[in-house]
Amino acid sequence: MHHRPHPVTHWAAALLLVFALSAAGCGARRGPVHPAEMAFPPLRFSPPEAERVVLDCGAPLYLFSDARLPLFSFHAMARAGSAFDPEGKEGLAALVAELIRTGGSAGMDADEVDRRLEYLGAELSAAADHDGAACALSCLSRDTEEALGIALDLLLRPAFSPEKIDLRKDQVREAIRRWNDEPGQTAAREFRRLVYGAHPYAHPVIGEPSSMDRIGRGDLVAFHRARFNPSGMIFGAAGEFDRETLVKTLNDAFGPARSPAPAPPPPVEGREERLVFLVRRPTEQAHLLVGHAGIPRDDPDYFPVMVMNEILGGGVFSSRILERVRTAEGLAYSAGSRFTPAVRAGLFYASCQTKENTAARALDILLEEMERIRTEPVTDQELRRAKDSRLNSFVFNFTSPSQVVEQMIGIEFAGLPRDYLKTWPEKVAAVTREDVRRAAQAHLRPGAATILALGDGEALPPALERFGPLRPLVPR
Repeated sequence: MHHRPHPVTHWAAALLLVFALSAAGCGARRGPVHPAEMAFPPLRFSPPEAERVVLDCGAPLYLFSDARLPLFSFHAMARAGSAFDPEGKEGLAALVAELIRTGGSAGMDADEVDRRLEYLGAELSAAADHDGAACALSCLSRDTEEALGIALDLLLRPAFSPEKIDLRKDQVREAIRRWNDEPGQTAAREFRRLVYGAHPYAHPVIGEPSSMDRIGRGDLVAFHRARFNPSGMIFGAAGEFDRETLVKTLNDAFGPARSPAPAPPPPVEGREERLVFLVRRPTEQAHLLVGHAGIPRDDPDYFPVMVMNEILGGGVFSSRILERVRTAEGLAYSAGSRFTPAVRAGLFYASCQTKENTAARALDILLEEMERIRTEPVTDQELRRAKDSRLNSFVFNFTSPSQVVEQMIGIEFAGLPRDYLKTWPEKVAAVTREDVRRAAQAHLRPGAATILALGDGEALPPALERFGPLRPLVPR
């Protein structure tokens, strides 16, 4: 009796034949290849370019036209961050930014603004960080005239409604009252205070426990008048729009040039001694942070520092700190390091969470790796991985027209060259092993690092004492 072969048999035989032919082929690989050994051609990507025009008021405007979708976005940035808060009135910049959005305008009260934006399906936001304040509008292109009119009215003529001011101040007070509830946030906030000391970068953007009581409506009006001067701001528009109509609208709104914007924040002074602090808080694990003030955004060593930190602890899956703290010794699930740039001086820190009886060992590793990358050349494989990681993620900064414009605004805000994005890939690719070591020697200071540990066990204080005199710290 003749039996027809089962289809699965045919499939399996064919698969075995493919494997056999592949193995017999000249130069065939033997066994699987580790991902780290795989080679790919270099990524070729030229970032989109936005047109730069100068408005009558002297402010730059970046335009990126893209009519593929009927969408429009508008962006504005001012040197109006918390670094400019008057002493004793910390949180003023954040309050001004929030009330630009929620406090109504000269032409429309706050509730009507919300109703019109909701009807249009438009989104409008405003927020401040340490260096600046940014406003962003997005809407359907057919609604550009009305939505942009509302946004400009709020930006230039905010009403700062007393009721909305009181509401926001109450919300800030409640947020501050609860800000020590989460140990990680407490550690990060107090670490920043310690690193920056008397510099205005030290205080939280949201403000301090007593500062809301000292801020009045007049303070908001004066801060807005000084810091949201259109002549000192940077603007951008993206999506579907008529170029001539938009430029005329903005020129009519902003008028002629005014006095220039105030200067950036003062320089940050570094420290030359190691300081060790302990915050006593109930927590499942000790929170450890080690670091110091970093580099400004326009530092010539920005690219070597970026690559260096990727190798040290910035890499998500492969970094020296992660390899030792988690993989080799099992002290923590997550560990790493970060350099955050700022106009004056960013922040560098290495961090992890671990059991209190292993905190000393974890600190040893963080400090050892900071020192090792200063003294020993990185390997060719480490350098290649770090550069590939940065280069391959570069394209994700341009996933929408709005992102293109935001990138250009940020570059101008930081005082970087206009061709910065165009030359970014080649500058990353040009970083050498010696560049990495030189940058680490210049910008990593393990001997002058601030160390902060947060925990509540009896094992933690004696473990920390060998790193330097232990100073108790009570969070604000």
